[in-house]
Amino acid sequence: MLSDFLWALRWLRRNWLFTAVVTLILALGVGVNTTAFSIVDAVLLRPLPYSSAARLVRVDETGSKHLVSGVPAEDYFRVRDRTGLFDQTVPYLKDVVTLTGAGQPDQVFALRCSGALFPLVGTRAALGRTLTDADDDPATPKAAVLSDRLWRGLFHAGRAAIGRTLTASGEVYTIAGVMPPEFEFQYSNVDLWVPLRLTPAMVNWVQVLARLRPGVTPAQAQSSLAAVAKELEREKPAERAGLRITVAPWSETPDRQYELTLLFIMTAVALILLIACADVGGLLLSRAVARQREIAIRASLGASLWRVARQLMAESLLLAIFGSIAGIASARYLLPLLTRQLAVAPILLPHLQRAAINSRVLLFNAAVCAGLAILCSLAPVIAAARTDLQAALRGNRANRSVRLFSFLIAAQTAFAFLLLAGSGLMIRSLVKLMQADHGFRPDHVLTMRVPIGTLMRPGATGKYDTKPRQMAYYREIIERLKRIPSIKAVAVVNNLPLSGVNTTTPPARAPDGRMIPLSTRTISPQYFSAMGIPILAGRIFSDADQMGSPRVVIINEYLTRQLFPKQDPVGQHLPQSEAGAPLPEIVGVARDSAQFAYDQPAKGEIYLPYQQFYFAAFMSTVVARTSGDPLAVAGTVQKEIWAVDPDQPVVKVETMNEVISDATWRQRFSVWVFSVFGILALLLTSAGVYSVVAYTTALRVREVGIRVALGATPRRVVGVILRGAMMPLAAGLAVSLLAALFAARFLAALLYEIRPNDPVTYLGAILVLLAIGVAASAGPAWRAATDNPVEALRSE
Repeated sequence: MLSDFLWALRWLRRNWLFTAVVTLILALGVGVNTTAFSIVDAVLLRPLPYSSAARLVRVDETGSKHLVSGVPAEDYFRVRDRTGLFDQTVPYLKDVVTLTGAGQPDQVFALRCSGALFPLVGTRAALGRTLTDADDDPATPKAAVLSDRLWRGLFHAGRAAIGRTLTASGEVYTIAGVMPPEFEFQYSNVDLWVPLRLTPAMVNWVQVLARLRPGVTPAQAQSSLAAVAKELEREKPAERAGLRITVAPWSETPDRQYELTLLFIMTAVALILLIACADVGGLLLSRAVARQREIAIRASLGASLWRVARQLMAESLLLAIFGSIAGIASARYLLPLLTRQLAVAPILLPHLQRAAINSRVLLFNAAVCAGLAILCSLAPVIAAARTDLQAALRGNRANRSVRLFSFLIAAQTAFAFLLLAGSGLMIRSLVKLMQADHGFRPDHVLTMRVPIGTLMRPGATGKYDTKPRQMAYYREIIERLKRIPSIKAVAVVNNLPLSGVNTTTPPARAPDGRMIPLSTRTISPQYFSAMGIPILAGRIFSDADQMGSPRVVIINEYLTRQLFPKQDPVGQHLPQSEAGAPLPEIVGVARDSAQFAYDQPAKGEIYLPYQQFYFAAFMSTVVARTSGDPLAVAGTVQKEIWAVDPDQPVVKVETMNEVISDATWRQRFSVWVFSVFGILALLLTSAGVYSVVAYTTALRVREVGIRVALGATPRRVVGVILRGAMMPLAAGLAVSLLAALFAARFLAALLYEIRPNDPVTYLGAILVLLAIGVAASAGPAWRAATDNPVEALRSE
């Protein structure tokens, strides 16, 4: 083998252009595969970076009336006391808080947790200390731990930050430490960790992380906690009917839609690598055909098929090694670029910062390298095994390898079709999504979040500790903003559409007894004008709709169809499911509009006047319709808000078109990735078809010369060659079409109003590939048809 490698190395060095072309093709496939695998490995495959991660579990309560995950605070202590099951339990919950006292007011995500969290996951602070059990004592001063990102943003990475104070939603904390840049626990956007200080009197639901005792399985722990669930159900049978306590292994994965996107990207880059292998296989096969005489001489002198195959495989392995090294080098530049783009994207990919060219990625690359060597050497080895020794020794090149060339064309075409079809489906889905009427006009709309309170404490403390004070505060902001000349309409809403957050109220009962879930927004009167949502019946809210006046509500079209299919809803009362609850009067019907997500159909939605009932103030957003560029008045709007309250954070200042862009980021990213890969597939396929047709045409030079000498016209000769090239291409399309129809159902979750087996998309991909095949084959075919037949026959 050593002599084979040395011989192959000398030959590749002499034929440096061939080596460079093959290395470039393989580097392209290996580079994108290595980059994609590094991200998928960090996000989906790698074990959690916590101590004893295999024994970490999460504990949840489920029941007929439980709509959220986690455990009520009062129940947590029952779970914690089961010391025979768990070494340690940690309650925590995610919050969103307002930071003041360190530069411009801001809103950040915080994790309120027990001090035992950090020892449990086995993490230390990069600077200072983490929270400890002592911080759970209400008698001790409140401590806070910052993320590396927040520390650099607020204190410019200064070590003097330790010991300084920070105010988070009215609570003063002393900064105790800074976490390492790579630390992340469940949520990648958390920037602050503060003590939870949980008591049984709290009404909050908490998430529970626990470590099982050695030898205890999650199933055993869940079975043991069934007795606790029965006790809790007996204590409050009405509230806890069907209560179950579940214990599941701890995992941190992205949303299902993002997980599917990553898996499809990994599939796409694998197809790129297979196309590259087919390209390289064709080049190596052409070289093997050219060496038929040499192989025949070796075989006649006693070389076995394995001896010949070993030499061919040595060349393929060296080329695979060169391609893998070049691919790793390119991945070192691609990976930081892609991770930076994903880090600022409006998605949450856990542990993305772990993506790196590490030992796991190098092991994957080594496996890819070995696979490349095998795949690329298959065609040359098969050609060598089928060599006619007598014909080769007489100097005749046998054309038995034409079928192998045809197979390579078919394989390339099949892989390229899958990528093109996927790209076409994604593009058509995005076009449908962006062109659909989603019920509002996003042009000239400025949005900015002006939160008060927190997720954990919706009733803000301090100057906005009551609903009337909150309402008065927002009313003053609205009145100031109305006086800005370029603003045509301005409103406040507690939950901006497409913000990724949904607020609900008890469901409504339909005439047939069905419970209709309700999404709820509290709004000021000009909300519909600012957002461009038409009112189809009735009226909008007015300043007269205040606390103490009759409760009113506006519903959307969907809810009208469900609750009042044959009646005029205006003047009716909203049928709530809770007995004894006051029923608000319906005063208007608004057009269906995008709610939680841009690609989901409308569901039941109600609008409440903000001066009657305002909630979820921690997500409050100002929306303003302007006469010109919305961002041009953003600074003026901020100044007016700070004139009312200088400590008010103003965050996520963006136009409504930018909000939509964020909401459709997954679809746009998928389109971009699949389009890039589709273009690469077309380039590689066209190059592969051209090289194969050019070489196989050269093998048929005698046949072509005879045809021309006997009177065949150039058009007839071109037709024969094109037909020979297009038949394997058509066969590859037929096979890949069947495969695409089978695999298309997995794409359904990523598409909007486009069927996974959309015939227009498939037909377009087929026509593009046929056109590419004709264009790539036309040049070699025309040259063969127009060459002097006398010269062609003499050369033979």
